[in-house]
Amino acid sequence: MNRWLVGVSAAALAALAAGAASAATVVTFSSYQTGLNAGESLVTNFDGSSVSVPAGVTVGGDATLMTGTSNFGAAPATSALTQDLTQYLAVQAGQTFTLSGLNLGEISFYVGSLDSFNSFTFTGAGGFSQSFTGAQLTAATAAADQASGNSTAAATNGRYTFTFDQAITGLQLGSTSPSLEVSDIGAIAFATAGGIPEPAAWSLMLLGFG
Repeated sequence: MNRWLVGVSAAALAALAAGAASAATVVTFSSYQTGLNAGESLVTNFDGSSVSVPAGVTVGGDATLMTGTSNFGAAPATSALTQDLTQYLAVQAGQTFTLSGLNLGEISFYVGSLDSFNSFTFTGAGGFSQSFTGAQLTAATAAADQASGNSTAAATNGRYTFTFDQAITGLQLGSTSPSLEVSDIGAIAFATAGGIPEPAAWSLMLLGFG
């Protein structure tokens, strides 16, 4: 399974250029990786009539729970020939899905048929906010099907992992067109998360966005 580093936000770029302390986020992608990463605990798998999450975590938004494939969502592919048969989250145009009350250093999502108009936004203490579009997430993969919404391709179906150097307290998933499909979410609490790069390595990751 391949993994790519895709870098930090424009806000982090500006702070680094000014010589100020800044948050960095490492993003990796693994095609068709349905299972959680080592050390992660399940946040939710979207099974059931409502979204079940750990105690203290609050669910919000108006996104839809779905199974199968329709005009409103495509079941995430688990290989070039198979798709997830369980329930998943489909964020339609203008809808959101939010989680609050988190304290995470790492979070991962199994994403199906990623599109350029999908978005992932993370918030933390001190007004921290960082967003990634589907186009940005695939910018470093050099894949032919970058954020194209292909419902079976390895480049658009797999696990995206976000690792932070500060605690993430909330997230919002969004989309401006149908739709963002997400399955099992895993996470590691901030106190035990690792893998944040040294500052010297950050400039290399920024090349993906360039």
